[in-house]
Amino acid sequence: MLRRVVQDVETGKPKPRQRGYVYQKGRKKGDTWDPRQRAYGRYRIDVPGGHNQREVRVVLGYCCDEMDAMLSLQEEMKKAGVLDLDKIRERLSPPTTFREQAAWWIAEMAAGRIVNAKKREQIDPRTINAYQTAVTYLNDLVGDMPLASIDNPEAKTLIAKMKSERRKDGQRRFADKTIFEYFRVLCKVIASVLDEDFNPFHQSRWNLAAISLPRVNPKKQRRPTFDAKEMSTLLLKAEGQYLMIPFFCMVTGLRVSEALAIEIDKHIESDCSIIYVRQQREKNRGRAKDHLKTESGCRDVDLHPDAVEILRNFIGGRKSGFLFKTANGTMLDPGNIARSSLRPILEEMGRGEAGTGFNIFRRFREAMLQPSDVRQILIDYWMGHSNGSMADRYGKQLVEDIEYRQDQVRKVGLGFELPPSLFGLRLGLQIGLKAEHNVAA
Repeated sequence: MLRRVVQDVETGKPKPRQRGYVYQKGRKKGDTWDPRQRAYGRYRIDVPGGHNQREVRVVLGYCCDEMDAMLSLQEEMKKAGVLDLDKIRERLSPPTTFREQAAWWIAEMAAGRIVNAKKREQIDPRTINAYQTAVTYLNDLVGDMPLASIDNPEAKTLIAKMKSERRKDGQRRFADKTIFEYFRVLCKVIASVLDEDFNPFHQSRWNLAAISLPRVNPKKQRRPTFDAKEMSTLLLKAEGQYLMIPFFCMVTGLRVSEALAIEIDKHIESDCSIIYVRQQREKNRGRAKDHLKTESGCRDVDLHPDAVEILRNFIGGRKSGFLFKTANGTMLDPGNIARSSLRPILEEMGRGEAGTGFNIFRRFREAMLQPSDVRQILIDYWMGHSNGSMADRYGKQLVEDIEYRQDQVRKVGLGFELPPSLFGLRLGLQIGLKAEHNVAA
């Protein structure tokens, strides 16, 4: 039995030793309780990782009698975790700082010993990198604090700090979504300490309203969208390979990381009618990886006949290699594409607002598919959306029926007017593109 815990005589179960003490200023032991005077209470709380306790005094307000004051003090002690046996054991355990536990947590994920809780699969390296970025920031604020001492007050201070930080232009450094995700990382690191039964050792009870954690509303998040006329204008201003990349993403709905990893001999049907999504570009690595963002990302995307002709002429006589590549045959970098082509075009169009990137093409394709007569299960399949509904399982034969898919993609159409350069490619002319179709990144 711990020194702060005793065995209850009646139940035989462990219980905290202390009960706390209530008093009124100027009142001596034996004096009558005065309900017109404020009541106060004091109790002791363990210092995390140490053998000492510190005294805590609280104001209880006006209480009608000593029993009423004692009940109020018990509520305060419960809020502080003084009467929680798990909290007592947690504070008396050897101290582990947030920095130490976060470093262990990141290393275990990288080694594959901590896996995704839902999929039971290894965590994507990009996700680990995002966690590391959050941990690096959190270490500056709570890195040297013992995990047992990180509670609602510390979380409130952290969130207030993130909300107050500003960039040089005066804009907020952290969006609400980023603050929410960093708080999630904080919780994950604390919860990664397990007891002998593999349950979280630190039982944190977060009061999300009290700590002012932002509530992320998906409807209010920045998701810039373009209409058909704007897409045609964007294509009209693009040139060479930098014209084909947005066009390809528009007609397939592929993420740019998926599009840049397409290899001619592995992922394109011989007649260019189907794109097989099996890999994507690894962020900041310049190489392909075979695990996609989601399980649903592995899919076969059908192309409209006009897009088929354009793609076939763009490929020309090439038999292998990346569909989009640099002059020396390596994979293109989305950042280089954005700086060299996409961003200047968007700014020229007056659409260079923050958050406008390659996902505008994916959203455009979704917008073209939704009003059509195509079944939702096929839309989710083409777009690579996760869908665990029964309709997804029972209607699987639809997405396996290539003839049905090809018929549906013809009915949908492209959704925008082809610029002259792409119209020439559809007719088999090499207008606006070099014969080898290679432009340095």
